[in-house]
Amino acid sequence: MREITDTELLEFIEENNCSYLFLLLANKEFKRLSKVPFSVKKEFTEKLTTLALEHIATNNIPDYMIPEEKKSEEAGRMAEIIDSPKRRK
Repeated sequence: MREITDTELLEFIEENNCSYLFLLLANKEFKRLSKVPFSVKKEFTEKLTTLALEHIATNNIPDYMIPEEKKSEEAGRMAEIIDSPKRRK
């Protein structure tokens, strides 16, 4: 299966009037961005809709890495108590 080039994709969109395709993709990107945790969202410099449109227009969908939080010992013990078989009865 051959890979489609950007030029071919743009020609297809122009010939078939697929501007709605661009908007559908931007909407999906917006939904993805809206699910990003607040700790990452607060670093965004623009509105989510603007970012989504830019990501689709440039064909650059970045992955946002979220630093893993360390659990405290007490939280670990609470999880063990909650998940223990005695508790499930």
